[in-house]
Amino acid sequence: MARRRPTQHRPFGMNGSHWRSDGAAKARYPDQRSALDAAAFRGSEAGYDLTAYQCDFCRGWHMARVRDE
Repeated sequence: MARRRPTQHRPFGMNGSHWRSDGAAKARYPDQRSALDAAAFRGSEAGYDLTAYQCDFCRGWHMARVRDE
């Protein structure tokens, strides 16, 4: 059976946009261009659109899925 990584719990009160749904911190990119390049690559692999945003918590850049409104 495959081993699961222990879930990392985020400290209370930290910004939710910095964390993945499994509780781990999102990958941090140093600038918008790096994050957009990674988003284009990962999005093409996953089959959906990703974008980048600047995190208010760490001031780095993260990827996020583009949601249909």
